[in-house]
Amino acid sequence: MPFSSRVAALAAFLLVSACGSDGTGPSNPALCTAPTDIPLGVAESRIIDPINETSCLALAGGESEREYLVIPYAGQGEEALLGVTGGYQLLTQTGLQADLSQAIAPLVRPFAHQRGAASFHNQLRLAEAALSATPLPALNEVAPATVRRVPQVGDQDQFRVCGNGSCSSTVQITATVRYVGEHGVVYTDNAVPTGAEPLTTADFQHLGGLFDDYIFSIGTEAFGDVSDIDGDGRVAIVITPRVNDLSPDCSDGRVIGYFYGGDLLLSTPGGNRREVFFAFSPKPSTQSCTEVTRNLALRSLPPVLIHEFQHMISFNQHVLKRGQRDEAVWLNEGLSHFAEELGQRIIPDDRCPASTSCFSEFASGNILNAYMYLEDPEGSFLVAPSRDGPSLAERGAAWLFVRWLADHFGTEENGRDFTRSILQRGTPGAGNVESVTGQQFDRLVGEWLLANWLDNLDGFPQTGRTHYKSWNFRSLYQANYPQVFARPYPLIPDVTQGDFSRVGTLRGGSGTYLRVRVPAGSDAIVVRLADRSGVVRIGAQLKPRIAVTRIK
Repeated sequence: MPFSSRVAALAAFLLVSACGSDGTGPSNPALCTAPTDIPLGVAESRIIDPINETSCLALAGGESEREYLVIPYAGQGEEALLGVTGGYQLLTQTGLQADLSQAIAPLVRPFAHQRGAASFHNQLRLAEAALSATPLPALNEVAPATVRRVPQVGDQDQFRVCGNGSCSSTVQITATVRYVGEHGVVYTDNAVPTGAEPLTTADFQHLGGLFDDYIFSIGTEAFGDVSDIDGDGRVAIVITPRVNDLSPDCSDGRVIGYFYGGDLLLSTPGGNRREVFFAFSPKPSTQSCTEVTRNLALRSLPPVLIHEFQHMISFNQHVLKRGQRDEAVWLNEGLSHFAEELGQRIIPDDRCPASTSCFSEFASGNILNAYMYLEDPEGSFLVAPSRDGPSLAERGAAWLFVRWLADHFGTEENGRDFTRSILQRGTPGAGNVESVTGQQFDRLVGEWLLANWLDNLDGFPQTGRTHYKSWNFRSLYQANYPQVFARPYPLIPDVTQGDFSRVGTLRGGSGTYLRVRVPAGSDAIVVRLADRSGVVRIGAQLKPRIAVTRIK
């Protein structure tokens, strides 16, 4: 982190974080010896606890073919250093007298956690979590900041910007005011890269006006008020090539902009002591990074501003106003991606001139991330490891989960009352979600996982919580197939009509999908969930659950 005190705080935070494990051992209870009938009508669902109820399900047949969707998943909501993980074996066989003692041709799904520019943002969220673990009076133990006058166009000021990809150092820059509005001030670094296509006065008016007219109100209405520690009533937006320098190799993504909560704390050595975002600027190509053109900057910065504004509001609501820990990283990112969606829904197209539409400008990243998650849900966490933070696919999962929660637990337009409530609770992560919804996190996860397949499924009733109210993802991906997406819908469950086995790893908040087809006149198909060895029950530390619904 930028200073030694941040390094010490972050180290302490990481040392007390929990680690993942496979969860097997002699204390794990024996497997079930007889299957339990799970009678379901069409469109009925159940969430089953394989530790305290049964780990062997009998899915009945009938005069016509029946089909069930079965999702074993980890309902654990704890945010752990390495993530909560555990091995599993999923086995199906035909007949109530089936021999469940042997696996059949197990398949193992690999896991490769994505890294890149997202890790930079995760380091900032971890540093904020470490800082917010300090009692609030100690965070502001120095004299209050001097009240800053409202700047004027042409004024110059100094800022400290992260100096490398880990933000273990900072660099000082001098920047000039290009726009002053009711809520935002746009600055540009005086050091302009040679050969860069410069932003124009009209561009500064566009970016500043977008923040003043839409982004500020969208953020404060959906998440709560923002702080004003320097007394000028405005948020500084600093465009600087120093942000470009945070991505010396863009093959794993590029840092476009950031907010760091330490800038809102008077006790942070060298902090900016004001509300400030930093964003990249137009810059010629390098050996490892493509050019940032003026048009690319104008297209990329608005979603970043609304995303980072949620982080700024979250830090104010949790840490500065209530003296609490900041939100869990995975949920914090999910809320910021939800903020991007609000930009897509509320900002009119004529305010997104660098893109074909505001939908394209604000929604594209979320839709791509969600596709990556749905393409392989078993390979990603919902509750991402605190050490690495969410990958792009896991950001997609977090956005989908927040969107689904807002659909079913929000009453205002766009679920703004739900998201405001999330930022006003004290227990981060899963506990926060439970407090707002009044539902157990492990159950919510199961219903959400069901919704990811059942939403707008042809012929399936769109009732209860097993669907999205605000999106039709099947139509969206189908409309962009094959020009953009390789599949008409990214989620493709495994399918069986009898014998099946899979061995893999469940990760916090996610699971694997299986469609079980019981042929007409056939005996029941038995489904068993065990640990990876198939000898004992799956690890209890996962809070394992089985979501099952009858499709037909």
